[in-house]
Amino acid sequence: MKKWLIATMAFSGLLLASCSSSPEVASTENGRIRQDEFYERMKNETTQTGQTYGEQILQQMLLEDVLENAYGDQVTEEDVDAEFEVEAEQYGGVETFEEMLTSQGMSADDLKETIRTSLLVETAIKEHADFSDEEIQEAYDNYSPGSTVAHILVDEEDTAKDIIQQLNDGADFGELVQEYSTDTATVSTNGEMELVPGQTVPEFEEAAMALENEGDITQEPVQSDYGYHVIKLIEAGEKGTLEEERDNVIDTLVEEKMADQDYILEVISDLVADANIQIADDDLSGAMSAYMEPAETETPAEDETTEDTTDTEDTTESEDSTDSESSEDENTESSTDEDTEDAE
Repeated sequence: MKKWLIATMAFSGLLLASCSSSPEVASTENGRIRQDEFYERMKNETTQTGQTYGEQILQQMLLEDVLENAYGDQVTEEDVDAEFEVEAEQYGGVETFEEMLTSQGMSADDLKETIRTSLLVETAIKEHADFSDEEIQEAYDNYSPGSTVAHILVDEEDTAKDIIQQLNDGADFGELVQEYSTDTATVSTNGEMELVPGQTVPEFEEAAMALENEGDITQEPVQSDYGYHVIKLIEAGEKGTLEEERDNVIDTLVEEKMADQDYILEVISDLVADANIQIADDDLSGAMSAYMEPAETETPAEDETTEDTTDTEDTTESEDSTDSESSEDENTESSTDEDTEDAE
């Protein structure tokens, strides 16, 4: 797996004493690239985010380690495989999905690692979040159980209108999916898909949820960034009681938190703070800066100087005031003596 291969080569360089003894990573007719050279380059080359590649990889490895230590026993291989299969279904099955991943330079294992990390973060949020009864009740009131719908996606509005007319005249929906639909992810299922709130584009979701009876079809093309949809309600989801739907409702709340980057940062930062992370290489010391609070600094000495100055000013003002009062007293005594002499 690419990231682990790169990380292993990079960090094994820490164990090597010099370039001459460093194992070879690659070579050309012009020379050899050694592991310690590779490691140094990774520490110095900067990514678009401002981190070095070394900091970025180290951050990823540390976060995976922290999450695994905290919640690794709560996420099983079966959980990861189930999520992978859900993703694969949207692309026509596991075989087709894996071919698509390969064309993008990924493997199934690469994606499964990403899925596992996502599930660990989700578990962390569930543990961290303390949803109130009011929040759960409000989420339940707004909750709609998943329905099964089918759709045909085309590029032109006129084509979508023609399909709607054919369906109203009795044409078979599945046959029209095979003939017209450009959505390769659902062609193999005759256009059918599970409608889960928040997981499709808003225009599609709103139109699909407006269908009331099983078999109903949208009578106007539904436009989205992907083209024009014709949607059919296959099976409407039934909403149970709050207790029956409690887990599903909490899942929707967790999904909202998963979309909140500030909240995720807060949760991960708490885990990082408890992990006592120590980075031995000073060049990589900023790897976890996004998740760690800056160390408290002592009050600058100039504050004390300011206080001393204030005290000095107060003392000076007090002395000036005293001198002024003494002067006034002397003037008063002098004036009294003169008045006494005049009286005599």
